[in-house]
Amino acid sequence: MEPIEILKQFNSCYLKIQAIAQDETWLLLIADKKIDPEAATHLADVLH
Repeated sequence: MEPIEILKQFNSCYLKIQAIAQDETWLLLIADKKIDPEAATHLADVLH
């Protein structure tokens, strides 16, 4: 895989993760403690 392909794939994944983290359903699942708090923390860590 060429470096530019890796970068494009990474950016695509990052945008998908960001969309999940901002999704109202995801936030409600966290608030209702239906998502492992550690998983929520890891997702937030990936974005920062």
